[in-house]
Amino acid sequence: MGFLDIFKRKKPELRTIIKEYYGGNIGLFARSYASKIYDIPEVRTAIECFADIFSSIPKYVERVDRDGNITYIDNQMSKVINLRANPLQNSTQFWKDVVTRLMLENNVFIEPIWDMTTGNLKHLYLLPTDSFEFELNGDTANVKFLTTGKTYDLSKIIYLNRFASITGGARNNLGLYETVVQSLAEQAINVAKPNKVRAFLQGKSSASGLLKEKDRKGVMTDFKLNMDNNVQGVSYLDGQWQVTPVNWQENDVNRELMQFVINIVYNYFGITESIINNKATEVEYQLLVKNKLDPLALQIEQELTSKLFTQREIEFGNRIEFDTFNLTIGTMSAKAALFNVGLRQGVLTIDDAREMIGLPPLPDGLGQMTRVTADTLDIKLVNEMQAAQKGLTKIKENNNGKEND
Repeated sequence: MGFLDIFKRKKPELRTIIKEYYGGNIGLFARSYASKIYDIPEVRTAIECFADIFSSIPKYVERVDRDGNITYIDNQMSKVINLRANPLQNSTQFWKDVVTRLMLENNVFIEPIWDMTTGNLKHLYLLPTDSFEFELNGDTANVKFLTTGKTYDLSKIIYLNRFASITGGARNNLGLYETVVQSLAEQAINVAKPNKVRAFLQGKSSASGLLKEKDRKGVMTDFKLNMDNNVQGVSYLDGQWQVTPVNWQENDVNRELMQFVINIVYNYFGITESIINNKATEVEYQLLVKNKLDPLALQIEQELTSKLFTQREIEFGNRIEFDTFNLTIGTMSAKAALFNVGLRQGVLTIDDAREMIGLPPLPDGLGQMTRVTADTLDIKLVNEMQAAQKGLTKIKENNNGKEND
């Protein structure tokens, strides 16, 4: 049950929760729910949306030569990264778990397991959450997990953090969010307390007039006693009095303040309400990719490349790539606009375009030819065509010169 769910409950239930589980301490109630970050529906929604998008990014094991030509490698490492991370998780589950933990804890450690016979990458495991500290011994950096007492060579495990500072903060702290949550809780409790007029007690027309101060107090004391001692919801009221209830129409909390809190949560995790509700424009989605997904993808690329390849393999151009390009071109109209320009200007091949809409490559390598304008002439023939055009121009000039002579 999340914090904001509490506000949707009936007031007596809210009072019971605070009384029975938090000893009537409003501050303790607010801090408790604010600290259980992932139990808050808005936080969980934001993190799951971000993690779902990130886990869908295509991941490649590739080799890049000095001319920038890319060769994609299909080996055991690519299967671990893209298909089955370990016996317990497939790749999508693993990467979603990684991003979720990173959003919640700011720090994530991944241990690669190698096949001792072949030397190939066998599994990737997310290490359990623990307090840790770094140790530097000469040129060797170690990380020590304080609860288990285990120490790892940092060059052999993958370390991700959300912030630029080393260790990225000991824990996730929403700061302003927790302050506003406490304010919301106090509002809810103040409204739930019966500290305002709920009814008017009026004398009937046949009864005597105004009562003295001490008599009014006596009547109210008797009335309260009767209400406190009610039997199965029924209480006694003398016939000379009538009760006129006051029905207060109000919300438990300030709805504008609640929306402000939700926006803080979404912004903190890099998500907007329009993206969560599938109403984002192309520009909004591109900003998400550029400002949030790309930096995280780059960090993971660098960690995986430096920890999964030897120095010699890296020198030969081996690397891991998280390709976020397809995420920036989300709608069919945007893809059509890209194809209209890219295919005619030599930016995309036909196979590139077909891949973006889920179609297989053309047979016999025909889709790998690069086309340019003039109408979609093969780029290899452009120079020949220009040379031929220049030759024809010179012949015409020579012929014109002879005719003039």
